[in-house]
Amino acid sequence: MFNKILVGYDGSPNARKALLAALELAKKYGAPITAVSVAHVPDFADTRDEVNGVLEDAKNFFAQALAEAQNLATREGVTLTTKVVPGHPADTLARLVEEEGYDLLVLGARGLSGIKRYLLGSVSEAMVRLANCPVLIIKGKK
Repeated sequence: MFNKILVGYDGSPNARKALLAALELAKKYGAPITAVSVAHVPDFADTRDEVNGVLEDAKNFFAQALAEAQNLATREGVTLTTKVVPGHPADTLARLVEEEGYDLLVLGARGLSGIKRYLLGSVSEAMVRLANCPVLIIKGKK
């Protein structure tokens, strides 16, 4: 049923729960997982160096979280690829699902930018509308 799974991963507790759920599904279906962290670049940057700086900072920030994800997958015997990509989280995840042919997108209900939800909207809510595959949203306890 699921041959290729994408997990939005920012290292938050709910993203970790989403990864654990994806690992269980991957074991059941023999599917590889890609854990992706999306680096939100500034909408209006003064210079290309500013954008490059944001991307470099994001890669450094997400490196530890993605290493943890890789360790969890290795322990569970699941093939996991990690990457950091620039863009708006919802648009970028929807594009990756379509372009790379994922069968399932797994997300935590809230990530590191929970306060921004009130200003920008929830990435998980947007993905239910935008993704052209099933979306599994893992909720954390309040």
